[in-house]
Amino acid sequence: MAELFALALTRAQIAAAAAVVLIILTRGPVRRLFGARLAYGLWLLVPAAAAAAVFPSLAETLEMGAPTAPLGASLATKILIAWIIGGLALTVLIAQQEHAFRRRAARGQAGPAVMGALWPRIVLPADFTTRFNARDRELIQMHERTHIRRGDPIANLAVAACCVLGWCNPLILLGAALVRVDQELACDATVLALRGEVRADYAKALMKAQMGRAASPLACGWGTHPLLLRVRLLSRREPSRPREIAGFTALSLLGLVTVTAVWSVAPRGLDSYALAPVVEPDHGPEVQLPVLSARR
Repeated sequence: MAELFALALTRAQIAAAAAVVLIILTRGPVRRLFGARLAYGLWLLVPAAAAAAVFPSLAETLEMGAPTAPLGASLATKILIAWIIGGLALTVLIAQQEHAFRRRAARGQAGPAVMGALWPRIVLPADFTTRFNARDRELIQMHERTHIRRGDPIANLAVAACCVLGWCNPLILLGAALVRVDQELACDATVLALRGEVRADYAKALMKAQMGRAASPLACGWGTHPLLLRVRLLSRREPSRPREIAGFTALSLLGLVTVTAVWSVAPRGLDSYALAPVVEPDHGPEVQLPVLSARR
């Protein structure tokens, strides 16, 4: 059982890493052609590819090729123990960062941000009314409410879970950092799609928050991401409705091709006979034959 789980874990990590590389190569062109919101949706390919790697592959279905060599029960158990310990350690670290952020928020030293995944609420710093004018405050709170309506706090919880499951995979951790960037760009694009006339004021409000402290891994912060990129993208117009529809169709096809490719390329799993316990043949009770001594 441990060997099957270790193999499924390895295949999922490889597929997820390949999906992250694909997204890194395509997120820029997709953002330019179809907008930041569809570029943010590209990250759904990572869990889709990982899930496709766990299910029986085409080679397993058609029984093509040689089965994967067993790792050995001892090695597989060690791999799983190390993976569990690393995941627990990262979970504790995320919990500590979230606790520290909540303590700063209680003292008025955090935000603007959205805190909480299941019951999100907007966190504002103590100097919110003095640092920002009325127009800035309106835009910032509109941005944070957009995060809540889009379900971004839940998405951050899912990203944190992916980091815990893939703590040993550097591409997963890199992808988690890039997800947060694309999330902010998508939220900015959503706000400007509703209020396109506020672009200049929106950029000024962003620049006022550029020295804000980092939020927790589960929070949606206002000024904790590459602001120069965000401000530069504010000058771009959102794609037209037909282009958005074409982009959604293209990304849906890309997702289907990605899942199909993972399913087709994945090799066969372990041979069930190799995992079966070795049973010694039963010859029945031993029969003691009389020993005849030779007479001279």
